[in-house]
Amino acid sequence: MILRDDLYILDKKTQAGDSWQCQVTLNPACSIYQAHFPGEPITPGACLLQIAKELLGDILHHPLEIVYIKDVKFTSVIRPEETPNVTYCFSHIEEAGDNEVKAKIMVEHESHPLCSIAFTCKKC
Repeated sequence: MILRDDLYILDKKTQAGDSWQCQVTLNPACSIYQAHFPGEPITPGACLLQIAKELLGDILHHPLEIVYIKDVKFTSVIRPEETPNVTYCFSHIEEAGDNEVKAKIMVEHESHPLCSIAFTCKKC
């Protein structure tokens, strides 16, 4: 399931050396928030991972599939009404053998860390 243009919109993508930043706006009207949780919507952790995978695929110009999650740490709840704009900061993108890509991502709001991710994806 592609979440782009439903759960979130990519506002800006910038590169600085080996690092990338993707600024996104979450859509509080998305049906995912109606189920997670009614009256108190929060962004599901699985969706944060899916967004990271989609953005990494956009950076690499190749669709990806997550094959291994090394580490995920959620440090704050992301409520789309309170925190509609978040930035995905890709600090380490490493192409490995077998069409695999390893990445480390920090999800932030105004430089405040919300989630950190380290995973491996395979090019589809």
